[in-house]
Amino acid sequence: MKIYITRHGQVAPKLFVGSVDYPTGDIPLTELGQSQAVCLGKELKKRGFSGKILSSPYRRTMMTANLAADGCDAPIYPDGALREMFFSDEAGEAFIGMDLDTLRTLFPHVAPDAELPHPWWTTQADTRPDLIARLAVFWDGVLASGVDEVLMVGHGASVFGSMAYMNKKFGLGLPEDLQALGDFQATRNLNCNLSCIETDTAGQLVSARLFATDHLPDDLLTSNTNPLPRPTEICL
Repeated sequence: MKIYITRHGQVAPKLFVGSVDYPTGDIPLTELGQSQAVCLGKELKKRGFSGKILSSPYRRTMMTANLAADGCDAPIYPDGALREMFFSDEAGEAFIGMDLDTLRTLFPHVAPDAELPHPWWTTQADTRPDLIARLAVFWDGVLASGVDEVLMVGHGASVFGSMAYMNKKFGLGLPEDLQALGDFQATRNLNCNLSCIETDTAGQLVSARLFATDHLPDDLLTSNTNPLPRPTEICL
């Protein structure tokens, strides 16, 4: 099994605060972010990706997933477990997410058999343990499904929670302390970076390549509004 993990393309939150076009918290990719997602799709095609794309239902993640799917012709399955964290109850109460019909209208690669209960988010603030518990249930289900390949398109938070799960499950050698893990990822979890964790038929780790950015040119290396130098990827 090959498990691919990526973060959405660049967004510029300050450009969209108070916009009448986008609900609070559900902002789109910038043009640069769209270019990053196109590069991601080309990389997946180059690798012969033929699996499912599992995406957070946010606009920025679905835009990333759909542009990547243009390159590799993969179906998208939105999943609320991959949603962003709310750092306050007020943020959760103000959020307005899209339903499945809206997602199908905007993103043609959404799979015909996709399901998405609405609302797919909660209004309470999240903690890191909450996030990790949510992602553990998600990934337990994916690993038990028997699929050959999946790509997860998430946020900084859902990549963090996924890496915490994979680190515990497969012994990737990442920091186990949550603060240390967050600090470790801060300069590596760039927009549209790509991690790949491969397991054998017994579910044992075969290889891992984490936070790769070689599919992105230098001028597309960002963490949202912040340009970042190319990080050293981790290979196991």
